[in-house]
Amino acid sequence: MAILKVARLGHPVIRTPSQAVPKETITSPAMQRFIDDMVETMREYDGVGLAAPQVHVSGQIAVIEVDENR
Repeated sequence: MAILKVARLGHPVIRTPSQAVPKETITSPAMQRFIDDMVETMREYDGVGLAAPQVHVSGQIAVIEVDENR
């Protein structure tokens, strides 16, 4: 797994509309690796969620992790 480069607030990639991800690609090894990298990146930055555009990928994918019942 790898830590991905995160876009800073104000970067144009954040405001660019993202593309739908075909259902068939979600289970592909490459997509699963990307999702794992997103989770690792989110944890590295002590976040609770991360969207693909935040790591410079124009896809409608997000990861969310909550450890406690809030």
